[in-house]
Amino acid sequence: MTEPPATARFELATELAAATRDRHSAWEFIRRFADTWAEPLRDCDGYGIADVHAAEERLGFTLPAALREAYTLFGKRADLCGTMNFLKAPDQLAVFEDLLLYHHENQGSWERYIRPADLHMDDPPTVQSCDWGHGQHACAERLSIALVEMVLTESLYADDTLTMYGELLETEIAEVYHRYTPLPLPPLPLEPLECTPTGGRWYAGENVILNLTTFHMPDEYEHRRGPWGRPWSRGHLNIRARTPDAAQALQRDLPREWFNWRWHKPEDPYPPKP
Repeated sequence: MTEPPATARFELATELAAATRDRHSAWEFIRRFADTWAEPLRDCDGYGIADVHAAEERLGFTLPAALREAYTLFGKRADLCGTMNFLKAPDQLAVFEDLLLYHHENQGSWERYIRPADLHMDDPPTVQSCDWGHGQHACAERLSIALVEMVLTESLYADDTLTMYGELLETEIAEVYHRYTPLPLPPLPLEPLECTPTGGRWYAGENVILNLTTFHMPDEYEHRRGPWGRPWSRGHLNIRARTPDAAQALQRDLPREWFNWRWHKPEDPYPPKP
């Protein structure tokens, strides 16, 4: 894999703060993020306007400008919008309970929608649901912010050699705050859902992006997640390094117990709370 260009001209926190101003700034952030953390965007990475028009004719309404622009800019780039969760392709856009479904979790545990009353807006707010349109919760103030968060999230899964997944005990979570700088992106969804932990907070270090998601119902979550999680953990930690050297530094510097706990069998006695 070719190492991405140096980050001298791309300061993640500054660029991300600018990305939340408006949708045009969001697209500029995604272009520059792809240049630095992935592969530069090419003309073939987006859908043609004819694909968008065909979707609009099928649905019977015009798509918001932000969604149209995202499709034509990077809609075909799986590493930006379809590695773990999925931005619906234009020909797969669907309406459930009068809501436009545009993004969903890989196993269907949540979906993101645009309300019909907001479809006329260039950059509308979005909602999230655990039950195919029922029980809607506020996701993002603007679609472009949700799409920036989507791109960052997909980067956490795009290359196994550059990513790490861990679970942290309550006493270990503060260590993330001490080691890394918080990024100016709100945790999404804006309102908690029962089907997923509260939206994660984003952090950055040198050539590193992190997402820390703490459990908003820890005791219930402990019961539901079964034997595959770290016993008594209180948060998920997903990390993406920009380069192989940065990934090796993570493996060397971070506590091993964050990442290398032993899965237990359902019949095993549960360990005492630390």
